[in-house]
Amino acid sequence: MEPIHIKNFLPKQVSTILYQYCLMKFSRPEWRPQIVDRIDKQTDCLAWSRDDDLMQTILDLSTPVVEQNVNKKLYPTYSYLRVYEKGTDLRPHTDREACEYTVALCIGSSPNDKPYNLFMGSLDENQDYQYLDMGNTMQKLKIEHKIPVSVNDAVIFQGIDKLHWREKCNHDHYITVFLHYVDQEGKYADQKFDGKNGL
Repeated sequence: MEPIHIKNFLPKQVSTILYQYCLMKFSRPEWRPQIVDRIDKQTDCLAWSRDDDLMQTILDLSTPVVEQNVNKKLYPTYSYLRVYEKGTDLRPHTDREACEYTVALCIGSSPNDKPYNLFMGSLDENQDYQYLDMGNTMQKLKIEHKIPVSVNDAVIFQGIDKLHWREKCNHDHYITVFLHYVDQEGKYADQKFDGKNGL
């Protein structure tokens, strides 16, 4: 499946509420612990939250929109909220089974008029482009998609099949929520609700 880039994914009022909510949530002292076990291992970001109640609501309510775009009946699995800060990145990786279909939605950023590129591609020794992988090894990569993601843009893609990454962030902050789904009739259907009884 080719990635699907959707502008204005949420109604403007909802997008504004989510952004203000995140700014308030992550301004609390408990979201700034300087300890290793709180660091998001994929990015070195300190501000992140899994299965936040409001993001789970967005995950649930967005299901019909995502279904329409991928032409599949889907089960939601989980949501993951992350704040990229200046200097953080996302190393090239593929996702686990519960992320058969992923929506990467930008909730807000500072500055808010500058996109942050989402790359997708594959390993290719014949390429000049290189980036560090999760094991801190420089890899040669073929860039198949370079998608500029602005505020309230969403990208629907299959992260279990394609390497995806982001280079160093130049924003003061860039807030993304990842909404994950699986095909109801696919081989990962048992990942419904990410193994829990419900969202």
